[in-house]
Amino acid sequence: MPAPSLSGNSLRTHLGIDVAEARLKDQDPEQRQRGLERLGSIGTAQALDVLLKAFETGGAARTAKDRLVAVRALSAHAKVPAVREFLVRVMVGVGSNPGRSEAIDAMIERAAALSLAAVGDDASLSALGKALRQSGHVADTASDALLAFPPRNLEPIVLGSRSPTRALASFLGQLGDPRAIPGLREIVRSAPSDVRPVAALALAHLGVAETIPLARHWLAHERGLEFRGAATRILVEFRTPDAAPAVAGLLGDPQSRALALELAEKSSLPALGAALIRSTKGATADERSALFNALALAGTREAFSFLGGALGTRETSSAAALALALSPRAEAEAQLEQALRAPATRRPAVRASLARRVALDSEPSGLRAALDELAASHDESDRALFVEASALLDPSRTAALAKRATDSELRALSRVAWLPEVSRALAEQLANEADSGRREALAACLVFTEAAEQVPSNVLLDLLDARGLAAPLAARALAARDSHTLRPKIVALLESDDALLRVHAALGLGLSQDSSALGVLERAYRFETDASVRLALVHALAARREPARLRALQLARKLDASAQVRESAALALAGAKPAPESSGRQSAWLELAWAEGAPQDERSARGTRVITSSGLALPAFADPDGVLLLPALPSGPFELRLAAPTRTDDAPPPKHP
Repeated sequence: MPAPSLSGNSLRTHLGIDVAEARLKDQDPEQRQRGLERLGSIGTAQALDVLLKAFETGGAARTAKDRLVAVRALSAHAKVPAVREFLVRVMVGVGSNPGRSEAIDAMIERAAALSLAAVGDDASLSALGKALRQSGHVADTASDALLAFPPRNLEPIVLGSRSPTRALASFLGQLGDPRAIPGLREIVRSAPSDVRPVAALALAHLGVAETIPLARHWLAHERGLEFRGAATRILVEFRTPDAAPAVAGLLGDPQSRALALELAEKSSLPALGAALIRSTKGATADERSALFNALALAGTREAFSFLGGALGTRETSSAAALALALSPRAEAEAQLEQALRAPATRRPAVRASLARRVALDSEPSGLRAALDELAASHDESDRALFVEASALLDPSRTAALAKRATDSELRALSRVAWLPEVSRALAEQLANEADSGRREALAACLVFTEAAEQVPSNVLLDLLDARGLAAPLAARALAARDSHTLRPKIVALLESDDALLRVHAALGLGLSQDSSALGVLERAYRFETDASVRLALVHALAARREPARLRALQLARKLDASAQVRESAALALAGAKPAPESSGRQSAWLELAWAEGAPQDERSARGTRVITSSGLALPAFADPDGVLLLPALPSGPFELRLAAPTRTDDAPPPKHP
C-alpha cells in the first residue's frame, strides 16, 4: 500500500534509524518487529517516513503480525497528518490481504481506528464520522473506537454530506451524550425509513419524551416490524399505560414474538399476565423459558397459579421451577412449598428451593422434609439431588458424603464445588482417586486455587492429557506451579489450538512466583487473536507485581480490539486486582435430552462446561433425569458448552442425542 511521505531533509546520521533500518531487512520476524517498534519510539519525521514505507509493496511489513506491530508503533503519532491519513486507510481496510484475510487484520483495523479516536482532533473525528456512514464492519470499527474514546466535539461526526446511517444513529444512542439530541432529531425527521426507528430509540434512551407520541403514531399507521418494534420499545422505556398492549400485540405476531418476549422479561408489566399465559400454548422450549420468567416478573395471582400448575408437567417443570425460584414474591414461595409436599413435583421444587436459597437467601418451609423423602428414595436422581442439596446446605458434610457416594452422587457433589469447604473435601479425594470418570467429576474442585494446591502434579497432568472436561482447570492449576521443568509445557498450552486451554494457562501463569512469567504473558498477548484469551492475559498481567506489566496493560487499554479487554486493562492500570474465586448468587439450570434408548451410564456421564465471566471452565454433569442444577455461581454472565462424555481410546464412540 503506497504510504504518504514525510521526508524533507534526510536525518540518516541518526544512529537509531540506521539500526532500525538494518533490522527491517532481517529475515527473522522478531528482528523486523523490533525495528518497526524502534522507529515508532524515535518518532522523528524521518523515522516515521521509514515506518510508513514499510507498508509499501515489498516493504518490511511482510506479514500481518508485522503490520500490527507497525500500526501500534504509529499510534502515538496519529496527530501527524501523514500518519493520520495512513491510519484512516488502514481503518477502512486498504492494504489488507484481499481474498486471504487473516484474523489479525481486524485487530489492525481496530487499532488504527482507536488511535484516531484517542487523538480526537477534528480531522480524526471527521474521518471516523465518514466511516460511520459506511456499511458493515467499517462502521462497527469506527463506532467501537468512538465509544472507547468519547469525542470532545460531536460536530465533525454528525455533520456530513452523505445521508445518516443506522450505525451513526445507533452510535449516538450508545454514546448517551445529550449533545447528540439535535442531530438525532434531524435524523428522525429526514433520514431514510430504515434509520429513523434507530434514531428515535436513541432519543428515548436519552430521555426525550417527545418520542412517545411518535411511537403511538407508528403503532397506529406503520406496518413494518422495525417501526412497530421501535415504537413498543419506546413505550416500555417510559412505562406508559399502553406499553403492555403494545407488547401483547407483538406477542401475537410470529415475526415479532422474540422481541416481545425480550421486552416482557425486561419490563415486568403486570398487565401482560393474561397475554403471556395465552402465548404458552405451542411455545418452543426456548420461548417457554422466557415466557415463564416474564410471568413470574408480572407477579399476578393468575401468573403464579399457572406456574405452580406447570411444575407437574415434564416439558414445563424446569422452566416453571426456575421462574418461581428467582421471583422474590411470597406467592412464588407458596407455590414451591405446596409442590415440595407432592411426590410428582417434589424434585423440581427441591431444585427450585435450592436456587432460591442461593439467590434470595430464602428457604421455603418443607424443604428439609422433602430432602428426607429424597434420601429414602430408590430413584438414582432423587438420591443424587439429596446429596447435592446436603452439601449446599451444610458443606461440612461433603467429605463424608463423598466417601460413600455412587458415581452419579459424586457428580452431584461436584456441582457444589463453588463452595470452598466443598472444594477442599473434593480435592482431598481427588488426590487419591484412581478412576478416570470420578476424577473428572472431582476435578471441579480445581476452580479454587487453595483446593488445587492439594492435588499432586501427576494427577493434573493426567487430567490434562485426557483432554476431558477438566483439562482447562488442570491447565490453570499446573501453570500456577510454573517452574523451570514445567515452563515448556505451560508455553505449549499458551500456544495450543484450544482457546480454553490458552485462557486457563494464562490465568495460572498470572499466579506464578517466577518473575520471568511476565515476559511469557507479554509475548502471548502481542498477537493473540481470541478476545477471551486476551482478557485472560490481561487478568493475569493485573495479578502480577512487576512494574513492567504496565507496558502491556497500557497497550491493551488503548488499542485492544475488544471493549471488555480495554475496560479490564483500565481497571488494572487504576490498581484493581482480579477478584479471588468466590461463590455467588447465580444458578445455572440446564435440561439435557437423550436419544430414545440411550444407555443409563451415558445419560449419567453426559456433561457440560460452565464458563464464568472470569473465564474459568467448570465441568458439570446432569442427574440421570437429565436436569443439571449448578448453584452458587459467581456474578456475571456465564456460558454453557455441551460436551460428550470422556472416554478412553478403546471405548466405543458415544451416541449423541
